[in-house]
Amino acid sequence: MIEKLFENKIVSHDFPIFMNDTFYDGTRIKSLKQCTQDCIKDDFQNVITYSRCSHGLTHYRKSVKGHKIAITEVVGDRYAHDGKIKYKGRSVTLSDALSWYSYVERHHDVFEKIVFERASTDFDKFHEFTKWTDQIVFYAEKLLVKNGVGVKDSYSKAPAHVKSLYKISSMLKDSLDSTGIYFNPAAAKYGKRRNTDIYRMIHKMVMILEHTEGSAFNKKIRMKGSVKREYDVYESFKIIPLSFIQNAIKYSTSNEITVRFEELTDSVVISVISTGNLLQNDIETLCQRGFRTPWAKYMHHDGKGLGLYASNVVAKAHSYKIGVGSK
Repeated sequence: MIEKLFENKIVSHDFPIFMNDTFYDGTRIKSLKQCTQDCIKDDFQNVITYSRCSHGLTHYRKSVKGHKIAITEVVGDRYAHDGKIKYKGRSVTLSDALSWYSYVERHHDVFEKIVFERASTDFDKFHEFTKWTDQIVFYAEKLLVKNGVGVKDSYSKAPAHVKSLYKISSMLKDSLDSTGIYFNPAAAKYGKRRNTDIYRMIHKMVMILEHTEGSAFNKKIRMKGSVKREYDVYESFKIIPLSFIQNAIKYSTSNEITVRFEELTDSVVISVISTGNLLQNDIETLCQRGFRTPWAKYMHHDGKGLGLYASNVVAKAHSYKIGVGSK
């Protein structure tokens, strides 16, 4: 979203900026072609920071809605007289920078609201479609279980076309459920919380993912540990492990993914472990609606930043915690 505001010149800036490694020249203050990205410290935070490089120019930095935005090649407040003369016309005070960052955030919020409301209206038209999807899933499972005892046994014995129908119907329903929560967060609490065998739920999910997305990306999913108790969860809970496993499939650089279960006194910790790019540990930033890391954009251009946002909504509906970490 925020890139589009700059690409389409909806957000104006008198001065040069770098945003997520992309350079945009200013309308009034033009680049001197002296500085590179090495002049800009990579310490972007939710509050403004600034420094002066070896060329004597100031670079302001701030993380805006998860995006790294730098005001670059300008003259800040604490310049000696000779410095201001040398770079005359390039003055951007800290107050100016703060005002501009606030301006960008306001534009982002307004346009996100407009796009979200428009998309929500369009999604409402799919209400009947979601009901028919539930019916497809119901009859696909009925066809599957005719081939054995229980889902796992039936799946191993079912003919290929029945397996395909079952997998596609399950993935379609999960995708629609995630999209529904994206547009209507209250949907995370629909229905009653039910005692659920978490391990069995995720095992079924892994079985489907390994033969669909996992097969396409040549990934194997291993499950370690066990869960002896059942837990009260909403139907929406499945979106959390589904999203994390799907992300591991798409963005890991190794062929093996591990789903680990550690049952504690009154809770269970579920970890999805894979090898990939280093992640920032700020889960709230990663879970912002529509946010995607540069690595995610590099690996897959068609993502929408939907999965982690929906997962965070579901986690909060359950009063559960989700997080990410790299080492």
